[in-house]
Amino acid sequence: MKVQKAAQNTVMESKSESGFQFARRAALSAPGKFLLAVAVTISLVSIPLLTRADQTNDKRKLPGNWMVTVTRVNPAPGQAPIFLSLVTYFEDGNLLQEGSDTAIRSTGRGNWERIRHQQFTQSFIFFRFDAARTYLGTRVVTSTITLSRDGNEYQADSVGQNFDTSGNLLTTSQATEVGQRLF
Repeated sequence: MKVQKAAQNTVMESKSESGFQFARRAALSAPGKFLLAVAVTISLVSIPLLTRADQTNDKRKLPGNWMVTVTRVNPAPGQAPIFLSLVTYFEDGNLLQEGSDTAIRSTGRGNWERIRHQQFTQSFIFFRFDAARTYLGTRVVTSTITLSRDGNEYQADSVGQNFDTSGNLLTTSQATEVGQRLF
């Protein structure tokens, strides 16, 4: 039995050595050198293409800083129909939001997530105050975002809900958004 296994091992070693020697002869032959040179060239040319593709995919993601133009649908009396918003989307799914509207409020804090290719949802909340800085309740904004092909712009539909200090729903409003990537 031991002799038979030793013979099998010797045959296997012999086959692997001959396979290695064949590969070595093939690689060192003129056609082998040519194929090796072509393989190395293709590898070197592919590196920048892969890097560029990675950069393009990065732009198709939401993280970064955005200037967003918000257009209210049927704004309440005294509300500006259009205002600006700065939104920072973080890699971990969190976001911060500030608005240029005249309402006295806190910074919006929330999260976002990808729902499909180049589509996302976001939700954030902020405190609302009156002119005397008395707490009035919260506002929750939820949006569905569609990112452009180049990843530098998005369009969104939003629903905002105002809640009183006890958490009761007071009003609901809608808006459309166009976001421009800043950096």
